[in-house]
Amino acid sequence: MSTLRNGFNSIAILGGGPAGLATGWALEELGHTDYTIFEKSSVHGGNARTVRFGDFKYDTGPHRFHARHPEATRLVSGLLGPDLQEVNAPARIYWEGRFVDFPLRPLQILKSGGLGFAVKAATDLVTARIRSRNAAPPEDFQTYAYNWFGKTIAGTFLVPFSERLWGLPGPQLSPDIAGRRLPGFSVAGIIKETLFGSKKSDHLEGRFLYPRKGYGQISDKMAEKLSPGRLAYSQRIVGLETNRDRITSVSVKTGGEVRTVSPEAVISTLPITIIARMMDPQPPQEVLDAADKLQFRDVVLVALFIDQESISDAAVTYFQNPKYEFTRAHEPRNRSRDMSPQGKTSLVIEYPCFRTEDIWERDEKSIVDNLVRDLDQMGLIKGSRVFASDVHKMRDAYPVYSKGYKETSDIIKSYLSQFKNLWTLGRGGSFFYGHVHDFVTDGFSTAEGVRAYLNQPAGVGV
Repeated sequence: MSTLRNGFNSIAILGGGPAGLATGWALEELGHTDYTIFEKSSVHGGNARTVRFGDFKYDTGPHRFHARHPEATRLVSGLLGPDLQEVNAPARIYWEGRFVDFPLRPLQILKSGGLGFAVKAATDLVTARIRSRNAAPPEDFQTYAYNWFGKTIAGTFLVPFSERLWGLPGPQLSPDIAGRRLPGFSVAGIIKETLFGSKKSDHLEGRFLYPRKGYGQISDKMAEKLSPGRLAYSQRIVGLETNRDRITSVSVKTGGEVRTVSPEAVISTLPITIIARMMDPQPPQEVLDAADKLQFRDVVLVALFIDQESISDAAVTYFQNPKYEFTRAHEPRNRSRDMSPQGKTSLVIEYPCFRTEDIWERDEKSIVDNLVRDLDQMGLIKGSRVFASDVHKMRDAYPVYSKGYKETSDIIKSYLSQFKNLWTLGRGGSFFYGHVHDFVTDGFSTAEGVRAYLNQPAGVGV
């Protein structure tokens, strides 16, 4: 083990995904260039990168940038300029051989299911709303979904899909997984659509911003803002040494060599579960137990390259039927024509899983063959037109919001907060299912906090 002098990187940023890159960019803006971003892979961007396959490009998920946060939009717009384009493409659900809009449009769902389904769904919805009016706030997602949408709609669409997506039964999931995706399906909504009709734009989050060269262009542009040599690849963090209320050293493995750096400040975007387990001395048992309880969902991505110009106009398609292992697909060219060569298209399909499941280790050819067969049988593609495929695996893609996850994650966060020179952010570092617009602003606020810490007089806060 070799030790590098402290000045090598007075600020160590762990992880070269969007949160880590944004923090490095922000430090540059503040005049701090004595930092190093340690990225374990050979590329930056984390789970929000764009993969190249011949003349094709595809993102590691159907990412989109919504202009909901003015500061993040200003920063990213400044980065990309005219390459940040507005896209208008709908989302949809494949349900029993047909497509319905997502988020759910009340009258469309009721009409598509037939008279019997419509009556049962409407009755369940009204009954659920009446019964839940004075009920205590639901403690699990299944109860939330039943209370809000009724058992017919919730049991057909929301609960089964969420169970496949998150890998846990509905009663074990937190209501927080609903996020902003489910509002809109209501008694009032049904009445409004019945009497006045409705435009798709009233329901679908189909209008968003997207980089011309793929979502990874955001990370690429942030990386260009860094001083030369500040982004170090193939650097795996294997240990953190602590002394009282400070991180005193970081152990980094490159190839077969482990070396240590002694930064003044550490900014981690790694999963908090990993950070807790690699600390020396070990955290209290309560913290380690909490790290064992929290889960992250992994994803197997399959990209199919197809000899036809287009499959649909949808930004993303969700698959409701539990018989399928995959949950959603997106066609990259519907976000930007630069993602596919002229006359051809691609389809990227997601298999959420845990690394302990069969799909993670399954033979790639078997995955692709079964997928092409299923999509062909659905009528979504012609299997004979698929001329190539690519499989990409993502570890710790997003945190699982199980019941009690807040209390459990707070145990770890509380422990980590005692270290005055440690900051955590990003999906893994905050155990928060956030997006790039969140991480860009978090990176800038974190950089401000680090600057304040480094600029305080000697002995203050130490």
